[in-house]
Amino acid sequence: MLKGILFIAGIITIIVLFMLQNAFSKPVYNKMSNVWQDDEEGRQIAHFMIGAMVVIGFLLGLLVS
Repeated sequence: MLKGILFIAGIITIIVLFMLQNAFSKPVYNKMSNVWQDDEEGRQIAHFMIGAMVVIGFLLGLLVS
């Protein structure tokens, strides 16, 4: 029972992190120069979220086995 709840919570966490990293990795619009610029801080946060998803996925794999 507890394994199932942890598994579902882990899957939901991965889905939320995936949606957040997708939002953080997009470029931002600079109104001063009217161009789209790469957001370095957002990209770093997105990379951290991808790493967290890998770790959570690994731990879920250990939990299920």
